[in-house]
Amino acid sequence: MPAVDVKGLPDQETLRFLDLADLTLTAKSLGELGESVLPLLAGIMGVPAALLYLEDPRLLSHFFSHTGLQAEVIAPVEGLCALQFHQSHAGMQYVSVTLGPEKVINLSLFPLQTQKGARALLGLTWPRKETLFSSILVGKVLSLLSHALDNLLDRADVEKRNRYLKAYMTMSSMIAQSLDLHELLETILHCSKKVVSAEAASILLLDDDKANFEFYIVRGPSKPLLEAVTFPADKGIAGAILQKQRSEVINDVQADPRFFGKFDQESGFVTRNMIAMPLTAGEEKIGVLEVINKAGGEPFNEEERQLLQCIAAEIAFTIRNARMFDFVATLYCQQRQGRDSCEGCRKPLGSWTPCTVYRQRALSG
Repeated sequence: MPAVDVKGLPDQETLRFLDLADLTLTAKSLGELGESVLPLLAGIMGVPAALLYLEDPRLLSHFFSHTGLQAEVIAPVEGLCALQFHQSHAGMQYVSVTLGPEKVINLSLFPLQTQKGARALLGLTWPRKETLFSSILVGKVLSLLSHALDNLLDRADVEKRNRYLKAYMTMSSMIAQSLDLHELLETILHCSKKVVSAEAASILLLDDDKANFEFYIVRGPSKPLLEAVTFPADKGIAGAILQKQRSEVINDVQADPRFFGKFDQESGFVTRNMIAMPLTAGEEKIGVLEVINKAGGEPFNEEERQLLQCIAAEIAFTIRNARMFDFVATLYCQQRQGRDSCEGCRKPLGSWTPCTVYRQRALSG
């Protein structure tokens, strides 16, 4: 066996840093970055715990990952990171978390900003406040994390856009295949429930005078009670959403002073949370779409609101056009064949043509 010259090989610390660099730059998600990199980083730095705190518009909420923190420490440390993140972001910060007379966690927070403007905090705990860290090593770690965060945030943004596009294409395709208003609204509610895993959904359409809502169609346990029910268009959460023309996630509906609880009381159905959004075709207010009660008792989130928002305008225009077609087709038949001619007739067709009965009569005549 040939002899091995070990003089030119890197030392153990260098090898560990190379492993750290490899894990940092090959992580495929923020979760993977935290889980794989932070334990190795804590070992290299010789500290009990390490953490990463990040806020960015491309994320639904802040990101917090840690290793080595005891359970009772996690929540206060996370809260302290959020506070320090917004108060100051220049230079290393020494902070401490006091959990009792004999329990103090000293934390060194190192701010970083990526080339694309993302900001984060790297935290290292230490039993003594006076601990000094190698500025060169910390600088290298921050540089690695900066590059990794830019890549991962870009990836997360692309994945989110792809989810939106897929949801949009699915709903748009199904909506386009609907032939009449009732079928169209059934399709919209089915898709809306499915895309955000909701238990129920409803569409509240404004009447011709724009003064009242009508539960035109409902999917869920309250359907028998609510279909064809009307109430003033300035009442309830739906009224507020229509006025503000801005969609909302409401995860504690019962505590919301705007909630119109009459229908829950009459039906026995309990509305826990919802996403509510206005349906507006250009300048014309059409109504409000509500998806209700996230499956499994979970809260709705901002991404689910955005998924529905991306197709809300198309839903509104499609409803308006379907109502217009329904009106014109009915008026056409009544003028050509009499007011009773539509009874039992399956119309309208999916195009600007006379109904089936009229065409059959014309051909037989």
